[in-house]
Amino acid sequence: MKKRVGILGASGYTGMELLRLLSMHARFEPVVATADQLKGQVIASLNPTLSHLGVTHFLSTEEAKETINECDLIFSALPHGEGAKYLPELQNHIIVDLSGDFRLTDSALYPEWYKFEHPAKSQLGKWVYGIPELFRNEIKNAARIANPGCYATAAILAAAPLAALTDGQITFVGCSGTSGAGRSPKPSLHFAQVAEDLRPYNVAIHQHVPEIELILEKVSGRRNLVTFIPVLAPMVRGILMTAVVRMSKSLSEDDLFSLLSGFYKGEKFIRVLREAPGTKQVRGSNHALLYGTVDKRAGTTIITCVIDNLMKGAAGQALQNANLAFDFPEDAGLDFSSVYP
Repeated sequence: MKKRVGILGASGYTGMELLRLLSMHARFEPVVATADQLKGQVIASLNPTLSHLGVTHFLSTEEAKETINECDLIFSALPHGEGAKYLPELQNHIIVDLSGDFRLTDSALYPEWYKFEHPAKSQLGKWVYGIPELFRNEIKNAARIANPGCYATAAILAAAPLAALTDGQITFVGCSGTSGAGRSPKPSLHFAQVAEDLRPYNVAIHQHVPEIELILEKVSGRRNLVTFIPVLAPMVRGILMTAVVRMSKSLSEDDLFSLLSGFYKGEKFIRVLREAPGTKQVRGSNHALLYGTVDKRAGTTIITCVIDNLMKGAAGQALQNANLAFDFPEDAGLDFSSVYP
């Protein structure tokens, strides 16, 4: 019998991606999808490729309350701040939250970085951070999983193997497609604004900064100050994250390749390459591709990571986490390659 799945806030790009993935999953069945502002609307009217789903219409959270409570698994794609008001009340077996509401452990960071007072402070620190390649054993035993941010996923995967070997500072430059900004229309995302343009935004104040710092410290036992420069790129999907690290000891390029390969040995969704990858190589897949090089003149090590922001950066990783929590094969519903070109 399939596990019953509910998706809260299902009308956004991430929610739609979850519905697409669940439609191909042998062990999960979506039974309810909520979208308060679009209640009653046909799901396929937003995404025609989902016309075959058993779930046909969006419901309001209130209308779906009984079905939500009967679900074995809840994915929450509600906006930042909204899930924290609602999710602690749910008693479902497994909940995977794709917002930033439970990623941090210090409530004082939320007004500074997310611009709201956290409504469920007692929950902080009780949710397992969901990067399977780093916290697989914790996720397997978790009932509450905080899915990482898309930029944070790429940054952490790039820097985690080196985080214990730095001089204490890491600079990240991340280029992301427009789908990372969500479905809601914004003048800055109009085609005429985005096409043929690269534009940095929220430089040094992006909400993923404390998340990256927290997890890198957890992995390495060492505090690294992070400088992060996000850049909006004229594409729909994809993140290209570059980490510039000054090391406490120098590495050759062969040593660096061995370090990265050894750190992620046996990981199905991560590949370490000898040549720099592009975002099209991961489009539509749950893969992350890493490439490292050494700038001997400047004394820095440079790591590039590419992911699909809606997949490994959101819905794909959320499903990977759910598979682990239910003891299903980790790649169930995700065992496919990228779409190229």
